[in-house]
Amino acid sequence: MRICQRSQSSGTEKYRAALTESLMSQDEDEVNEQGQKTGRFISHAGTYRSGVMSRFLAAVDKAVDPQPPPRFTARVKGDPKELPILAAKKIENRARRWMVSAEWLAKEENKKYDSPSYILDNGRAWGDPKDPEEMVAGQKRVKEQKRLIASKKRVKIEEMEAKKKENGTKKGKGKSKIRESIMPAPAQPVASTSTARELPPAAESDDEFSDY
Repeated sequence: MRICQRSQSSGTEKYRAALTESLMSQDEDEVNEQGQKTGRFISHAGTYRSGVMSRFLAAVDKAVDPQPPPRFTARVKGDPKELPILAAKKIENRARRWMVSAEWLAKEENKKYDSPSYILDNGRAWGDPKDPEEMVAGQKRVKEQKRLIASKKRVKIEEMEAKKKENGTKKGKGKSKIRESIMPAPAQPVASTSTARELPPAAESDDEFSDY
C-alpha cells in the first residue's frame, strides 16, 4: 500500500507520523508448496506495534487508492514478526510513543529502544506541551550553547597558562639582574706607581775592599 494513499485516508495530522516507510510492515515473497514465487508479498507487522497503530494501519489498508498505480504487487497479511524499531537521524522517520506497545517496550530486551534516537514523544496533537521537532531543536540549541561555553573556557585557560608562563620568564630575568647588581665586580690588576730602588751589584768577595 502506497504511503500517499495512507496520507489521503488518514484525515488528520494526528496520525501522519505513522505514514513513513521505516515503520511499514516487512514484506517477503510468497511461495507455493513447490517453492515457487506466487507473485504476491506477505506482509509481517512488527510485534512492537500498539493497538492504536495496528487499527489505524488496518483502516488505511482498506481504503481505496484514488490514483492506483498501473502495476503493483498484491500483499497478503502474515503473522506478526519480531522486528526492531529503527533508529533514524531524521525526525520524520522515528517512531512516536503512541505507535509502540507499552508492554513490548517494558521487556528487558526492548528497553534499549526507549530512547529519542528510536522513539519520540507524541506532540501537541496528542496533548503533549511541545512537538518533537520543537524538543529536538531545543536540545540542539542547548548542546550548541554548552559547546560554545566549553570552547570559551578552553580559550581562557590557554590564555591564563600562556600569561603565567610569560610572567615566570620575566621573573627569571629580573632575578638574574638583581644577582648581577649585588655581586661585586672582579678585581682588576693595578699598575704600581712607586719607583723601585736599584741596589749596586754585590761584591764578588770581601777581599776587594780589604786594605790588606
